Amino acid sequence: MDNQLLFYLFDELVMNQNTVLLEALQNLSTPSPMILSFLSKLREEHFRVDPEDVWLDLYTDIVFFQLFRMKKETFRDLLTEIIENDSYSIIKKRYRGGHYPIQPERGLLVFLWYMSKPDSLHSIGDRFNIVPSSVMQIVNAFLYIINFKLRYKYITWPKSEEEFNNIKQQFRHYPGVVGAIDRTKINIKVPKTQHDSYVDRYHNHSITVIAVCTAHNIVTYLFTGFPGSAHDSRVFSYSLMARHIEEHGPAKYFPNRDDHLLGDSAFPLKEWMMTPYRDNPNITRDQRRHNYLLSADRVAIEHTFGLVKGRWRRLFFINTYSVSKAVEIANAAFILHNLCYMHGDEWPDPYEEENEEAAFVQNRADRFLGEDKRNRICAILNQ
Repeated sequence: MDNQLLFYLFDELVMNQNTVLLEALQNLSTPSPMILSFLSKLREEHFRVDPEDVWLDLYTDIVFFQLFRMKKETFRDLLTEIIENDSYSIIKKRYRGGHYPIQPERGLLVFLWYMSKPDSLHSIGDRFNIVPSSVMQIVNAFLYIINFKLRYKYITWPKSEEEFNNIKQQFRHYPGVVGAIDRTKINIKVPKTQHDSYVDRYHNHSITVIAVCTAHNIVTYLFTGFPGSAHDSRVFSYSLMARHIEEHGPAKYFPNRDDHLLGDSAFPLKEWMMTPYRDNPNITRDQRRHNYLLSADRVAIEHTFGLVKGRWRRLFFINTYSVSKAVEIANAAFILHNLCYMHGDEWPDPYEEENEEAAFVQNRADRFLGEDKRNRICAILNQ
């Protein structure tokens, strides 16, 4: 076999990805030593799709939404925003010889596939024709941009009076509500030396997420990463919101004293946090009605958790190499949720999970103010 034919084979196998020719060569009864050496080298290489390939056009709108969990328009806007915030060029890399760098569009598809499915790195690499280590590099790069560049654009506490009023108008049953608060667990893989710290009441290793949302399922506050073994009351007391209110008062988060959050009995009853009356034999009819109306608005946060977990199914179990990376992945899911909903890109299939309440131990003075306010609201609701 002459050199001219070998050059032709090289062009067909490497540049044009002629897999039929590759199979024919592998099946030759007596291939030359040069061909054997050439095939051995090819087996160590991953075939790569042409860098000019436009993956977005390969899917219909419906299939794309089902596979990547967002509309094509949302995808394009997210891709543009990520590239604009890629100040260190970790997403859009220049070609410096050798293998072509993975294009941002394809990289974002890899990242969304990782977030939306519990597939292994090997499975994702096989689908997108890249090695598993490249999958993790892509995921880390997009996690960095989303967590450190986009978080405080898409998860923000209301600032103006107009924003507070818009949120209060969304909650139709209970007066003065600027958000519904709850917590959820996310199962993770933890190092052996930390197993005891992260075992929750269900005997799983998990981290706790505390979030506040509007009635339209937009997350306005997020606190992630406390070990699952900690009691819910302790987790909330360590959140930035609770610590700031404890030290400086509630004015930053609740400029109007008539405003408050809605929580279940796992949260403290305070002037800025309304919780239901205990359901005991002495509860009155008015108190039951109060609890019903409070629950009717508070259910928004449970629905939001279901939407986030239903859309980004990586949250069912985050199998990664560190707890801090698991926290980044959980945060990214909530950031992407907000981004999609702010683009009118809603998810139709929420995941339903059981919600177990636990009593909260708190300061008597704070509880007295909360009880007084709750009783006044209860009287208004039953007029």
